[in-house]
Amino acid sequence: MKSSLVFICMGLFLWQPSVAKDRMIGVRGDALAIAEAEAMVETMGGMEVWAQLKSVHFVHEWYPWYRIDSYIENEILDLTGPRSWVEERSEIHHRIRAYSPEHKYWSITDGEFAFGSERSFENAMERAPFSIYRIARGIALGDPYYEVRFGEGDIPRTRRLEFYGPDGVLHGWIILNARREPLVWATTQYRYTFGPMKKFGNLRVPNWAVYENGTTMYEMISLVGSNQPPDSSLFVPQAE
Repeated sequence: MKSSLVFICMGLFLWQPSVAKDRMIGVRGDALAIAEAEAMVETMGGMEVWAQLKSVHFVHEWYPWYRIDSYIENEILDLTGPRSWVEERSEIHHRIRAYSPEHKYWSITDGEFAFGSERSFENAMERAPFSIYRIARGIALGDPYYEVRFGEGDIPRTRRLEFYGPDGVLHGWIILNARREPLVWATTQYRYTFGPMKKFGNLRVPNWAVYENGTTMYEMISLVGSNQPPDSSLFVPQAE
């Protein structure tokens, strides 16, 4: 028992400096709003866990109203920068798409390669830092990239956490429920209403979400976090 206790203590001693060296000077904004954002991260698995993550791999099943098929979507999200790799697959559809600052936006849809438009790339770069997962890591690390303020929610008796970038412009917002869990998450381009939280390993995230006015929804199948960034080759277009 004594040797086990020593091992645990040594593990904690070694872990703490590794996290501390990654912590930044602090999120900017209203102190009470920052405290609410930190409480949200605690409900999602804890500040210490999210501070160590550098990527997440999650699997959704999507049910879009405008298609006859549902499809499985794998996404690998780089939490250290604006990079994402996604594969969508059903019995009648297959698509891979990715964006990164180095290789811009590209896709392969049913075998056909194409670069995305400059507008689609710019949209991806604008919304990327305000993914709920990137926000969670940023709050946990105290990343000064983010400024957090309170704003008025559009659900009665709610207020929202508003997230601003270094440009001082509002880029995303989240409404929390009474348990400090995310209920609504939005960027300037998307809005999702979340279902109940579900535990995946050490992380807790919404089990499902409905897009905009309910026309499309997804169910979370799995979620795995990693303290390593994704393989950079994922984001290289196969045409190069």
